[in-house]
Amino acid sequence: MIKSTIFLLHISLLIFPKVAFSTEVKLFQFYPDCDYDVIDTINVSGRLRFSHGSTREESLDKTRLSVIEDILQLAGEKGADGAILTEKSTYLDDKTTETRITRNRVTFKAQLVNNCYIGAPLSENATPFDEDGLKKRAINFSSNILADAKHIITYDIESQHPAPALTSQTVNFTQGAFGLPLNSTYQQMLQHFGTPTGVFKLGGERKVVSYGRDFWLTFHNDKLISVTNQNVWLSNELLSMMEFDRRFELQNWQILDNIKLNMPMTDIALLLETKQDPRHFVRIKQGGLLITLQGVAKRVVLNELPEYGVTFYALSNANFTVDKLNILTNQSATDTLSKFIELKGDKMDIQTLKSQALGLVRSDKDSTMLIMDNHIVLDIKGQELNKVYLLDSAFSKTQLKFDSPWQIGKLKQGLSIEDVKIYLGDDIFGFGDMLEVTNERYIQELYFSDYDTGLVLESSEITLF
Repeated sequence: MIKSTIFLLHISLLIFPKVAFSTEVKLFQFYPDCDYDVIDTINVSGRLRFSHGSTREESLDKTRLSVIEDILQLAGEKGADGAILTEKSTYLDDKTTETRITRNRVTFKAQLVNNCYIGAPLSENATPFDEDGLKKRAINFSSNILADAKHIITYDIESQHPAPALTSQTVNFTQGAFGLPLNSTYQQMLQHFGTPTGVFKLGGERKVVSYGRDFWLTFHNDKLISVTNQNVWLSNELLSMMEFDRRFELQNWQILDNIKLNMPMTDIALLLETKQDPRHFVRIKQGGLLITLQGVAKRVVLNELPEYGVTFYALSNANFTVDKLNILTNQSATDTLSKFIELKGDKMDIQTLKSQALGLVRSDKDSTMLIMDNHIVLDIKGQELNKVYLLDSAFSKTQLKFDSPWQIGKLKQGLSIEDVKIYLGDDIFGFGDMLEVTNERYIQELYFSDYDTGLVLESSEITLF
């Protein structure tokens, strides 16, 4: 019987040196060519802080390698020949205040294995991840590496959801946005752009669709009524969990054929023979349609007027408005989660949860998130519930008609850290603004924000196993 162990090794890249692991223990790049022995399955998580002068990618690389070292060290301590990385998850919170920075982490699931005998051959079946913790695929990469002098590994850097190349970068009244005119149907959008990153049902007959984080389409009664590169619906916390779409991330758009990103708003006003309003908007109407351009300060010098360059655009019906969101608490999902957390409920039914979701988001190649209400976000892999996020707010607070705090069992958003500790008892681990509780069904991490009255519970993450 294979057993499973959870390790959460809290790593600060600024403080602690790594302990060297035995070179006899290796990270398998190919599965053993026999009925090998899995002696344990572990989850190891490394938290990171961004050191001064380092990029996000550099910090991620260091943390990923540090977690792999910890896995190999644990493998050696358990007498295993090596480890096989089977799953990886990465969380990065774009909010980098000190009260949130500990949420950034990389987690690997790994099998600790013994080969059949010393020097036993490996099969030609590659393991999912290489020695740097990068996903391996057999297609679509311009370079490859040689493993064990006979096996070629290549990497898939394309999305699992193929998307056609853009046929146009233009946004105008006749062609619409990137070749998709207003009044197009949802099905026409799918044919033109491929599978979206996120779809949200936001009341009545209105649906908001995203491709990555930089292209948003609004439909009403299955007709396209607005497109924009500006997110006004989702919170930064939820937005940071969504997959990118490289086609729109580059912002290579052209408005009316000659207006591009960062073009000075003063030049745009002269070109279009109009004026920008006090909030640095320029609006152009034509035949019941509206193009809106918004400038953002690009250069601020003391005692000088700032220079504004166009950053956001929108093409819409002239009467289009962004409605306030009426997001109700999903009581069914709340009750189901409460029973599960209190160890009284069975596994949650994925199909039922999907039918109740008001949004669906692709987070990475293997994961889909169900947005249940303004706080509950479920991470699904295949037909299994992988994680539960209890967010401070999934949607932009400025767009909400009202907001109620989340509550799962006796844990409620806004509780003081002292009250949470009393409720959880002695079986907790914590440091700074985070507490963690572990049992045989899940790990729950609770995150707190610092207010004048002290640390209060803001959000939580539950990893199921």
